[in-house]
Amino acid sequence: MRSPVTCDDLEMVELNAANDARGQRAVADLLQSWALGAVPGDSVSRGRLLVAASEHAAYAGDASRALRLARQALATGDHVSPDTRCYVVSALLVCGHLREAVVLADEVLTDRPADVEAYLHLGEEFAWHRQSEEASRIYTLGLFRCAGDEEATEALLGAWRRGRSHPRSVDLRERVAVPAQGPTG
Repeated sequence: MRSPVTCDDLEMVELNAANDARGQRAVADLLQSWALGAVPGDSVSRGRLLVAASEHAAYAGDASRALRLARQALATGDHVSPDTRCYVVSALLVCGHLREAVVLADEVLTDRPADVEAYLHLGEEFAWHRQSEEASRIYTLGLFRCAGDEEATEALLGAWRRGRSHPRSVDLRERVAVPAQGPTG
């Protein structure tokens, strides 16, 4: 039987993870095993461990595993801030399931209408996955629902500006050379 998992243990494992796919998979495996073999005294919930494992699986490039782990985290019933469903949305986006991600994000925001952290998390996820229209919609909704809360408004506006300032990468190999146009006549 292993010793109880603490927040410090989780942080140490995540900070010391190798940045390559193999290292990220190893961390995901370890966190998943901790979640499945929970022991009395664990100060980190099974849901939090599975969310972390999901994120490391995504970093390793295993989108389907990331989604499976995020859904397992949700099934535990544990609350992972800002909302465990936010991490399922993230994994859905990694898998390219945009419609499902939008529907679940809307469900979260309907249930948590004034939770600025949920708007920030979801807006940033959609922006990261180059879904700028959806990110803008989420930030705008958050601005309306959190109106009157100056700190929330500033946080949402700041995140929105950061999300819009990311330069779009262009693959120059896809550019088509346009022949120079001479005078017509």
